[in-house]
Amino acid sequence: MTRLLVAMPEKGLAQVLKKWDELTAGAWRDHVDLHNLSDDKAANDGLVSSLASETGDLVYVSQHLTSVAIATQRWNIKRLKKYKLEEAVEQWLDGKDLNWRTRTKRHCSKTPFNVLSAEAWVSQFARVNPDYGRRAGAALLAQFQVSGPAEFASYFSDLPEVDQSTYFLGADPHSGDTALIGVLSANIDNDLLHDSRCLPSMRKDAKVRLFCDGSWSGGETKRRIHCMFKACDKKQKSLANTQRLEVRVGFITDIAERLITQELQTLIDGGMVRQGLVRITYPEGHRLTLTGSSSGLKGLAFHDMTLLRYVDEDPTALRRLCKQIGEQVLPKKPLGTNDIASCIAFSHSLPAAMLPLFTIDGVEVVGADGEKFNWKALLRSAHVATGRADDPSHHCQDCPLADRVPAP
Repeated sequence: MTRLLVAMPEKGLAQVLKKWDELTAGAWRDHVDLHNLSDDKAANDGLVSSLASETGDLVYVSQHLTSVAIATQRWNIKRLKKYKLEEAVEQWLDGKDLNWRTRTKRHCSKTPFNVLSAEAWVSQFARVNPDYGRRAGAALLAQFQVSGPAEFASYFSDLPEVDQSTYFLGADPHSGDTALIGVLSANIDNDLLHDSRCLPSMRKDAKVRLFCDGSWSGGETKRRIHCMFKACDKKQKSLANTQRLEVRVGFITDIAERLITQELQTLIDGGMVRQGLVRITYPEGHRLTLTGSSSGLKGLAFHDMTLLRYVDEDPTALRRLCKQIGEQVLPKKPLGTNDIASCIAFSHSLPAAMLPLFTIDGVEVVGADGEKFNWKALLRSAHVATGRADDPSHHCQDCPLADRVPAP
C-alpha cells in the first residue's frame, strides 16, 4: 500500500490531526506516517533524505525547517509552506478516497437512486447519540462503496472459456438480475448466453458458467446451483452430473461459502452432482469475512479498528448504535440479512445484506431527547419501499427456489 510521509513541526500539530481525523473518520492514520521536525535544519535534512531514500514514497516537508537543497536531491521530496502542506495532504487523502464527504458524493453519483447529502445523513446519528453519533455516521461513510457499471463488468471479464454462460431471472418482477444480464450481453457472445431456463442441449462433459452479482448469506446462490441440476417443466434443460458448473460471483462472504459447500456435499451425496465438478470463483479481494479478525465483531462494517476507535474508545460502540437504530427502522434485520452489515451497494440494486440505515426511509426513530423523527436513507429506492411480491408462477412447485415464493 502506498503511504504518504509527512515531516512537520510538533507546534500546532494537534489541531491539524484533529482536522484530518474529522475529514477521514480517522482513516488517515493507516495511510500517513508523521515525523516531527526540530529547529535544526541540518538534522531535519538528514531525516527527510533518509525517509525519501528508504521508502521511495512521497515525502511532504515543512519548507521553513528544511533547506532548499534537500528537494533537489530526490524527486519524491516536496517542500511546502505550512498551509500548502496541509492542503497537499488533504488533496492526497481525497485522491485515495479517504475523505468521507467526497467519497460519498463520488460513489452516490454512480447510482440512479435518490441521494441524501452525506452531512444530512450523518447528522441523524448525532440526534440519536450526541456523544459519538456523528463520528459513527462518518465511519460508515468511510467504508461506503458503490460498484458502478465499469467495476461491475470487470468482475465478470477475462475468465477462462466455457461452452455456455447462464444467468437467473428472479421471481421479483423488477429483479436486479436484469442489470447483470445487460453487462453479460455486452461482453459475451449472445449465442452462448442463456436464461437458466433456456439452456440448449450440450455434450455430456460441457462446461457452463453461472453468473451472480453477490452471494452474501449464500441462500440464493446454493438454491440456484441446486436448481441448475434439477429437471423441471419450467426449463428446457437441466445439467447432468457429468457436466461442469463454474459459478462466478461478484462478492462472497465466508458464511455464504460454507453454506454453498454444505449444499454441494448434499447434492454429491444424493448423486445429483459429482465431486469437483462445481466450482465457485470471485475477483481477488472479494471474499469477505463476516467476523473481524482484530475486532472480533460480526458484521462487515465493524472490522476496521482505526475507524472503530475513532468513533469511541469502546470498539463495540459503532455496532451497538447501528443495531439500536436498525431495530427501529427494520426490526427483523437490524444489521441487514444475517447481521452482515455490508456497506457495499451496486449501481443497479441495494443488497438486503446492507445496513438498513443506508436504504430504509421514512421510519420513525427515537432521538436522544425522546423526540421521534423520520429516518432518511442515504440511497432511496422505490423498489425498496414499494417492491412488488414475487411471481408465484415463476418457479416450478418443487424448485429449490420456490420456498422463497409465497404460495398462490
